[in-house]
Formats: sequence, C-alpha cells, structure tokens
Amino acid sequence: MARETQKLTSKRITVTPFGIDLDVFKPLTLKREETNIFTIGTVKTLEEKYGIRYLIEAFYQLKKKFPHKELRLLIVGGGSQENELKTMTQNLGISNFCSFTGAVPFREVPYYHNLMDISVFLSILDSESFGVSVLEASSVEKAVVVSNVGGLPEVVEDGTTGLVVPAKNAIAAAEAMEKLILNSELRVQMGKSGRKRVEQHYNWKDCILQMKNIYKELLLLNK
Repeated sequence: MARETQKLTSKRITVTPFGIDLDVFKPLTLKREETNIFTIGTVKTLEEKYGIRYLIEAFYQLKKKFPHKELRLLIVGGGSQENELKTMTQNLGISNFCSFTGAVPFREVPYYHNLMDISVFLSILDSESFGVSVLEASSVEKAVVVSNVGGLPEVVEDGTTGLVVPAKNAIAAAEAMEKLILNSELRVQMGKSGRKRVEQHYNWKDCILQMKNIYKELLLLNK
C-alpha cells in the first residue's frame, strides 16, 4: 500500500501497521468432544477475492490422500459466495466434513481461531493489502498457510511462522497443509513463533503509540 501511495506523492510515506489486541487474541484451552479431529480453517468474508474455492479444493485433495484421517474444514464468515461454496463441497462429496458458520460477531472471532489446528488464507488479488486475519490466527499460536499476494507475505515469515504458497494453486496449498498435518512439532513451533512476531511488530498498543507520535510530529511541523 505504501508503494502504491508513493506513486501519487513526493512526500515521505510512514507505515503504521494495523495492530492486534493480544489480550483478546490469545491461545485458549478448549475442550473438544472428539480430540482426534484435525481442523483446517479460515476466517474470511466469502467473496471471490479471498480464494475460498482454492481452500476447498486443497481440502478435497487432502481428503482423497488421507481418507482415514479425521480432517475437518471450518469456514467462518458470510458473503455472497456462501451458497455457491456450499454447493461446491456437495459436488466434491466432502460436505459432511465441512462446516460453514455464516457471519459471526467480532467478539466470537478469537474463539473460532482457537478451534483451528491450521489457519489458511488463499486470497487471489493484490487488493488484500494487509493480513489482519492472518495476524489474529498467529496471535492465538496457529501455524498459517497464505498465498503470495498483497500484504499476506508481509505478515508471515515463510518457514518460521507459516508457509507461503502461490496464489490460485490448490495443489501447492494442499502440500503445505499436509506438511503441517504430519509434523506436529513444526506446527506448534510455527504457532509460537507467530505470536512472538505479533508481539514484536503488531502489538495494538505499540501501533497506537506509533500513530500518536506521527500526529505529534506533524503538528509540530505545521506550527
């Protein structure tokens, strides 16, 4: 976003990231009725730009390869594609393993992030300027898989806090998810590294201080 804005002005561009409230987005200890179920999920508006169809296709590939694993897909969010995406899961024969919550109140978003073992964000357009949902998932110590578009790679340290894959490539996404499914140690470590990265770079309180300091600097310059 800074690069695009710089094309329109000769003034210095300062970036203040969108912060995450670490007191709200934090790991929770949740009781699961079926502890052997592995949940892959996303929290996104169900619109074309967010590439939910590629997540469903990748999940389908995993179910074919590991028919005896208790894999589940959790899609949190509403949008114009909801019925279309539900139909897609039915046509692929995986609807029994997929859950759509529809739109949920923001206060429930941390809970849903905590339900997931892997969080996946496969946006297809560069208009995805910043990966807020990705950072929310990292804040609750979830390993993430993201596409290499827009601001998503900016908030993920590839190989350390998650895995970055090509956009519109369900096979590559499935392979990244498989790697995390089969390597629990790597998955846990990426989740912990993700929260540390948010603490260092995207803490809401620090971001607010940065913004206040910029306003103070501008006020002094204009006196």
